[in-house]
Amino acid sequence: MLRMVVIFALMVLSSSPSIAAEPLPAFERYACEGDYFRALVPSSWTRSDRNAPYADMTRVAGARFEGPPTGEGVPASIALYWYSGEKSFTTPESYINARLGSMVREDTDRGQTADVKVAGRKGTAFQITTFELIMGPPSLANGPMDEKPGIMYRRPPDRKAPTVTVYMDEQYIVLPAAKGYFVLHYRAPVSTVGSYQAIFDRVTASFEPLVK
Repeated sequence: MLRMVVIFALMVLSSSPSIAAEPLPAFERYACEGDYFRALVPSSWTRSDRNAPYADMTRVAGARFEGPPTGEGVPASIALYWYSGEKSFTTPESYINARLGSMVREDTDRGQTADVKVAGRKGTAFQITTFELIMGPPSLANGPMDEKPGIMYRRPPDRKAPTVTVYMDEQYIVLPAAKGYFVLHYRAPVSTVGSYQAIFDRVTASFEPLVK
């Protein structure tokens, strides 16, 4: 919880010219289909074709944008969604509880959230660590396994198809609306999460809900 509060404070302070920061990439304005919100997104990032979480259970609008390769097989991503609150996951709390209880969650702390304010709205922020399994390089099948921060190589008994466990840092901001709620989501390998944090902060600072 403390880290999320610090992250939000840095996001607010980052607009001050007295604070040195790495140059940010170019941004372009993204308008959500249905006119639910708009925000700046990095123009060089690619829009993903992956469905939003729970999109098969409730109506969702928005998009996920993936950054450049990180060298770990999983790119950083920023997702901006509006959830209708229909059918399943009707409230922000139901969504938050579902994400905190994710089956791929690696950390054991649960229920740690922080109050934040984005675009003049009070919301809830939280952070979790998850893992993603990807196929390892063919050379790992018979060769030595080099460890990297945030990555674990697992070799099955047949030694032919090693999998790589990449640990991911995930940050969420959930904002209520008169109908439904908004989700701002940043996800990156733990070893590179700091490299794109300022980009997510810029996207969050530009977020503009278009429904009350």
